[in-house]
Amino acid sequence: MGWRRHGGGSFVYFELKKYNEEFIERINAAKTKSKLDEVYKKVMQQHKPVIILFYSLLAVSCWYYFAFPKAFPVVSWNVRFWTGCVPLLSALFLFGLVPMCIVKFVFRERLADYGLRLGIRYRTVRSFCLAAPFVILAGYFTGYNPAFYDVYPLNYAVRTHGQPPGETIGLGIFTFHCVLYLGYYFGWEFLFRGFMQHGLSERCGLPAAVLMQTAASTMLHYGHPASEVFAAIAAGLVWGTFAYRTQSILSGFGQHALLGIVLDYVLIYA
Repeated sequence: MGWRRHGGGSFVYFELKKYNEEFIERINAAKTKSKLDEVYKKVMQQHKPVIILFYSLLAVSCWYYFAFPKAFPVVSWNVRFWTGCVPLLSALFLFGLVPMCIVKFVFRERLADYGLRLGIRYRTVRSFCLAAPFVILAGYFTGYNPAFYDVYPLNYAVRTHGQPPGETIGLGIFTFHCVLYLGYYFGWEFLFRGFMQHGLSERCGLPAAVLMQTAASTMLHYGHPASEVFAAIAAGLVWGTFAYRTQSILSGFGQHALLGIVLDYVLIYA
């Protein structure tokens, strides 16, 4: 091979340090609980993006494939209504409550740092008030688009298109449906604009974190009308920006919930 002729004759090598050996040494050296807590936080800082991405992938996959029970027209309306509540309640659990527990008990961080606060109050209130008229108009006009008749409301039991006359639900049922929607949208905004965006921005940077949560939330709209998918891209970017600028997810949560409630109202009663 002409090894020596081409300047060879010796090898330069190095040994790779054992994975996490540094943390093991720190744990062994820690003599107090406070020192152990410091080591734990550093471990979490290193592995937090992996935990966030893995759980988010698992949560959205479980919700997409298992949270939508099939409609059974032969059973009573009450059964269809409560089974139709599963997507809303499971989103609150998978997207909201479980990530909150991860933040609190695994990362040992404050929920307020993930957007569960008023944040910069005047920015939170101003951004919501400025966007609310456009959100209402978007929900109103979308409600007259036939492409959405078989998509929303998420609870198929309260859909009225294709149903016999007189099947429209009462305002009491609709109010209860809206309360469940608030939990659904809270979970949605916390997972994407709180858990993912804030948790990933520390290691990946804000622009990458906003794009990742936007990509994840947009993909959950696949299979819906194209106009909704592209609107989801814009919404993810806008609400992600609001979450950063206001230091809170509340503005985006309020806008998202308002959009969904107006849309469902028009679809049901118009």
